[in-house]
Amino acid sequence: MIMGGVTVAFLVLASSLYMLQIQHHDDLARRSRQNAMRTVPIEAVRGRILDRLGRIIVGNRPAYTLGVIPAEVDDPAALDSLLSAAVGLPRGLVEERIGGRNRRLHRPVDLRRVASFANIAYLEEHRHDLPSVLYMVESRRRYPYHELGAHYLGYVREARESQLVALRGEGYVAGDLIGQSGIEAEFQEHLRGVEGEEYQEVTVRGQIIQSARREPERGSDVRLSIDLHLQLAAEAAMDTIKRGALVALDPRNGEILAMVSRPTFDPAVFSFVVPQSTWQRLNDNVERPMFNRATMGTYPPGSTAKMLTALAALDSGMIQPDTELGACAGTMWYGDRMFSCWFGRGHGVLNVTQAIERSCNIFFYQLGRELRIDRWATTARKFGLGSRPGLDLPAQDAGLVASTGVYTRKFGRFGWRAGEALNVAIGQGITLVTPLQMARYVSGLATGALPTPHLAAGFIQSDGVELPPDVPPPVPVDVRPDHLELIREAMVLVTEGLHGTARRSRVPGFRVAGKTGTAENPHGDDHSWYVGYVPADDPQIAVAVIAENAGHGSDIAAPIAGRVFRRWMLRSRPPVPKNPSTGVNVSERERP
Repeated sequence: MIMGGVTVAFLVLASSLYMLQIQHHDDLARRSRQNAMRTVPIEAVRGRILDRLGRIIVGNRPAYTLGVIPAEVDDPAALDSLLSAAVGLPRGLVEERIGGRNRRLHRPVDLRRVASFANIAYLEEHRHDLPSVLYMVESRRRYPYHELGAHYLGYVREARESQLVALRGEGYVAGDLIGQSGIEAEFQEHLRGVEGEEYQEVTVRGQIIQSARREPERGSDVRLSIDLHLQLAAEAAMDTIKRGALVALDPRNGEILAMVSRPTFDPAVFSFVVPQSTWQRLNDNVERPMFNRATMGTYPPGSTAKMLTALAALDSGMIQPDTELGACAGTMWYGDRMFSCWFGRGHGVLNVTQAIERSCNIFFYQLGRELRIDRWATTARKFGLGSRPGLDLPAQDAGLVASTGVYTRKFGRFGWRAGEALNVAIGQGITLVTPLQMARYVSGLATGALPTPHLAAGFIQSDGVELPPDVPPPVPVDVRPDHLELIREAMVLVTEGLHGTARRSRVPGFRVAGKTGTAENPHGDDHSWYVGYVPADDPQIAVAVIAENAGHGSDIAAPIAGRVFRRWMLRSRPPVPKNPSTGVNVSERERP
């Protein structure tokens, strides 16, 4: 009986050994490998975006992300069905994320960002049934001022397939967040940081036996030249128009102090999974809220270009400061075409200073007739028109400077007439400029040198050391200083003089130099322009404003610029931001 019992026991052991080592070998070998080390990435905290004084414009907040380790999933279809029912994941998402080349990954693949507490509670309750599913605490972008500066700040989203291909070899994988526009895209490598890792020894049921960590290195903070309080004031001033842009910069060094584009959007919507309806609403909107009009919008400069015409005539010796041309009677004939002044009764006999103050079209038509187009184009290019300004953003337009070559390419050799030079002289014709170019142009008038506009003022590393950006010094403008001084005096008269059109941009206690413009628009109502700077004798801020289809520059653009000038020069109590959901001022306690 004893021998029989021993024999049975050995048979049972032999049968068990056969089942373990032969029949179930492949399955148990796989499970044994799983009962080992698992590497879970630890996301680096993305660097913040700060204003010039270190105030947070874009920060971070913690959020849960659901993920799955593809190599540990036995049945993707079953897991997909379970998670879609339990935590509301879209049908087919699990199979899509862990299929194909991801199937062998031992690194988690994201299933849902910003998961709810209920989702996390479900995973904890069913940990033994879902060993391949895990959650991670990650950071997500926080925009305390909502739509403020959306176009230059940009937004982050999961890397697209094309981006992963382009960035192959730089450590990006599917599911990684990457800057898609604005500062977020331009300084992605500064903001990104260095990912850490947690090495977990786990059982087949996903239980962690022990772990070790390599801590991540947070990204560098990007300190901008933007002044938060001025930006708030500029945003409020631009609330009076539907479409347009504003650029305020320091004319001495090119630091962007404020930049606004209207209409706008809230980049916070991209901190979550963006519904298709939301994405479609933003992209299909005819008002183009995601289009940065400050750097990409192109418009005829209108009368703001008359200073270029005057400088071209002065530098060529065509006129002197006291030269008076034929009297303005309200109209002028050139060939078989009549050209009109905005002031129907005419301005009479003027010199160049008076013509800029009154913005007399007839005076500048006469200059254009003699200058021709190419001489005007040469002066325009000296002030940066027709080329990209060099701003540290991914997207900016070069505009277009009128020339005989451009006209010939566009209309053919015999498709245009010499009379186009008259239109070009008053900022019409085919010349196109951006608000950023105009802010740089008026800075050149103010200081005699063209600065390189830039937003980045410093990169604050995780150890607290701040590195400065590499910004080229201002480039002197090749025009005579006495001619520039004459133009500046004329621009002061535009604002402070008896006949000026920019009186609504005045600042108490300071002399303002400016110029309004009304640019004709063949597709609708005229555009309203203003360019200027203050103080006139020691420029500290230059502003360019465009209000699309808004009418006269003196009525719309000049008052907007005046609010920004006064905010900068008469600094006092910070402006109160508005709650975007109610449109009313936010209380002190509610302020971010």
